[in-house]
Amino acid sequence: METTVEAIVLRRRDSGESDRRLTIFSRELGKIDVVAKGARKPTSRLRGVSEPLNVGIFTYADGKKQRFVTSAQPRSAFPGLRLDFDRLNLGLSWGEILGQILPYEDPFEEAFELCLDTLGHLESSPSPMAALAWGEVKLLELSGFLPSFNRCVVTGSRVLESYGFFSPSSGGYVVSEHAAGLTDRYQVRAEVLYGLAALVDLDRPPTNLKFCFECLVALQSFWEYVCEVPLPARQHLLASLRTES
Repeated sequence: METTVEAIVLRRRDSGESDRRLTIFSRELGKIDVVAKGARKPTSRLRGVSEPLNVGIFTYADGKKQRFVTSAQPRSAFPGLRLDFDRLNLGLSWGEILGQILPYEDPFEEAFELCLDTLGHLESSPSPMAALAWGEVKLLELSGFLPSFNRCVVTGSRVLESYGFFSPSSGGYVVSEHAAGLTDRYQVRAEVLYGLAALVDLDRPPTNLKFCFECLVALQSFWEYVCEVPLPARQHLLASLRTES
């Protein structure tokens, strides 16, 4: 039996002499793993479409233990990402987060649309870092993990300090008198917390986000807490951006 889905490649791993194991996020079935046999061969029709961040129509057949791609038609490769090293790193970081946060075989069309929208903005936005911050905040909202950025999770009071404490395990901002015993707390500039909170209500990324790099840094530990694993692509992205700045 064969199944056809519209999907984006989130992750690619080499397998055997010429195969690729893919984690794809499909509109119809959610996140699934498939094997693209022979995809690493120079003449393979699956070679290009099996690269990360490619969108295509994938047809696969169920084997005894694995799913095998039988054909794939490319839909979009987001060429603007691949021609710009920084934008590509932003896109790979986005794909990594999706690959970790999404459950297997659980359709999530809103997240699928957000995935494509965010990649489109990363490709064309004058401020791709702001586009990533926006996409990440919207994904946190959709997945039910949105922290409280600008109100204390204990008292409900707004951020008044110039640098507020943020605790992933507590679910967001915590006023200083309640933050002393939190081992995972870290300080975040107040403007960053308010900026992240404002992204929740936006339908598209802002053309300019103040302290944009600090916004991405502030989200790093929270993502690692939610995903419960290190995020090497995102760590590499932040290190690269920090070096450039």
